[in-house]
Parts: sequence; structure tokens; C-alpha cells
Amino acid sequence: PVANAKTVKLIVAAPAPAVVTFVAMTKKKFIPEVNKRLAATGKDFKIKWIGAYAQAVAKAFETFEAVEENIAQVGLIVKNFEESKLPLEQYAAMVPFSGETADDIISIDANIRKKVPNMNDGYTKHGQTFLISGVSPMYDLFTTFPVNSIDDLKGRKIGVSGVLGQFFRGTGATTVSSAMVESYTSIRSGVYDGYPISIGLAFPFKTYEAAKIYTQVSFGVATGTAITVNNGVWASFPRYVKDIFRDVAQKWPHWQVAADKAKGAKFARIMKKKGVKFNKMAHKERLRWANTMPNISREWAKRQDKKGLPGSKVLAAYFSELKRVNAKMLRDWSK
Repeated sequence: PVANAKTVKLIVAAPAPAVVTFVAMTKKKFIPEVNKRLAATGKDFKIKWIGAYAQAVAKAFETFEAVEENIAQVGLIVKNFEESKLPLEQYAAMVPFSGETADDIISIDANIRKKVPNMNDGYTKHGQTFLISGVSPMYDLFTTFPVNSIDDLKGRKIGVSGVLGQFFRGTGATTVSSAMVESYTSIRSGVYDGYPISIGLAFPFKTYEAAKIYTQVSFGVATGTAITVNNGVWASFPRYVKDIFRDVAQKWPHWQVAADKAKGAKFARIMKKKGVKFNKMAHKERLRWANTMPNISREWAKRQDKKGLPGSKVLAAYFSELKRVNAKMLRDWSK
């Protein structure tokens, strides 16, 4: 049994390479901190970590299943890829132009989970224990063409990760399901003309090298990632090991926010030197975009309610949290 082993091997699977923030903070911060805390207990329990990053053991859309099947024991999950298995986790993506900060969303997500305890049922059902949500920085738009208004999107093809395609409903754009890791090649080869992504992610995935026009749209931040552990492996951990994992995991999203803040300005400078044109969409056009869309928030909540899931309860909790942090929503999605 793992509980009696001197050294336990854990494969950590991630769809992204180690240079991407949520993977980097696992490799550079989470794993060393867990090791340090385990050593400080003086007990004979060590972990041999094997980083299976950049789709080393599972394709981008299969990381969740890899942890479920114990191919990997720890997963760095991209929630946008799991709309069917983690439907409630899509709540933030269903409220675009929401106005909260990356720091805000950490406490917002924690509080929603307190108000709606069965938020984590999707993980449990699929053989995993949820530890914490990661934070995705502000999503904007990298394209091969100028975007000054939603009119410029009409007839264009935009690559999207999972549920992010909802952002473009009502704009006249055609969405193409894709992963960020594919964005550079797909834009270069003409599969699509742009991709919604942050500066911090566009740099390691080289999206900006194919799409030379950056438009600050400020769709919003999201809890787009998560750390999970296979249920069987988790059950075999001694109590003190579980406590260490959970305690260190609380720092994971904060490490991500700090890293992205430090990298954002640096990456922007590099992009500008390499010919990327920076543009900020006018407030009136952002407002027009928000009001052109159908009410994807209410639609999403009703779909979950029909499946017997607390969609409306999650949405109400989210709106309450947005008011708590005084977020400036462009549109009142509760109406």
C-alpha cells in the first residue's frame, strides 16, 4: 500500500508545456513545497515526481481521462476541455465581460464551492479528487486582421478552446474547436484567423507569431485549470500527506497570478519589438459586443437545471460574489 511505501511514484500529466504558468508553478513551486513539507514531518514518506507535460502521456483533450484511469496520478486539468464532464466548472466562462480581477476570482471560486458543495461531484464521479482551481489571466484576442468592432468579426473563422466559443455568438464569426497548443500552426495554415488568448499564454504557444494583431477585449478572467489526484491514490495517502497537499495547493493560484503579472509586461514588450500591433477596443464597442450576444449565462444555467444540476444556484452565487468584489460587469447577465 502507498501508505507504507518509502517512496511513491506520481506521474503529473498536463496538456501544456512546463513554460506555461499553471504547469510552471506546479513544477517550480507546488512540487518542491510538498517535498519540503513532507521532509519536515520526519516521517518516512517520499514522492518521486515524474512530469509528463506537453501531452507526454495524454493528448490535450485526454488529460482528465488519464487521471481517471490512473495512467497519471496527478492531473493539471484544463476545464474548458471538459464541458460535458465538468459542466458546473464552466460558470465563469459563461459570464463574459464580468469585470473581476485575477486576484478576485481566487476567493470567488472558493466561496462558490462553499455555497454549492456539489461543485466537485464531476471530479468524484470520474475518479478524481479536486484540490484547487487555477487562475486564467484576462482573455483577449490575437488575429490576422484588425478588430475595432464586432462587425470586423463577421465571416471570420476563430479558433476556440471548448466553451470559449460562446464569446462569439451573435458576432457573425465562425468558431473552430481547437487547443491553444494548435493555435500557431492552425493560424499559419489558414484553418482559422484568430484565437482568444491572454498575452501570457500567447507567448509560450507562439500564437502572436502567426496572428500579429492583438486587441484588448477583456473578456474576463476564469478558473480555467485545476489540480486533481486519482481517487485510489488519494485514498491511499496518510492523513498528514493529504493535509500537506491541500495546504500547499491553496498557494497554487496565487503563484500563478504573481507569475503572470510579472511576465505580462515583459511578453508585451517582446511582442511589440517583433511587430505585433497592440489595439484596445473602445468601451462602446465592448458594450455593443456584450449586448449583441444572447444571454449565455441564463441559457447555461437552465441547461444544467434540466440535467438535475444546480446551474442557477451556481450562477446566483457567482453574481453575489461579483457584487462583493465590486466587479464592473458590462452587462447584467442575471436579467
